[in-house]
Amino acid sequence: MIKNDKIIPNPYDVLEVSPAASHAEIVKAFAMAMKKKKYNPKQIAEARKQLMDNQQRLIADFLRPNLPLIQRFKNHDLSALNEPIPVINLVPEFDNLDQAYQESEIISERDRTLGKQLFS
Repeated sequence: MIKNDKIIPNPYDVLEVSPAASHAEIVKAFAMAMKKKKYNPKQIAEARKQLMDNQQRLIADFLRPNLPLIQRFKNHDLSALNEPIPVINLVPEFDNLDQAYQESEIISERDRTLGKQLFS
């Protein structure tokens, strides 16, 4: 089992800022994180240091997970699954659409000769 103190959190998560945060926003977030004490001061200081250095920030951008961590499932009301499936009524104008499409592909002899004259 992995202990939580061994996991290194992403600096953006520690300071609760977006990847587009400016240096001023990072400094403000640093002060707020120190007040909240959600992470230990060493982690908060390291996060600020990483985000202020452009090379370290690029690494943090690359290592930032794209998807949020999956939380535990909570009890949900699944009674909606027992409801009957609604009936879908299609618009009657689309009933013979296949036939109309096939008829539109039939080219008359007059159209063929006109096409040959125009594009030859």
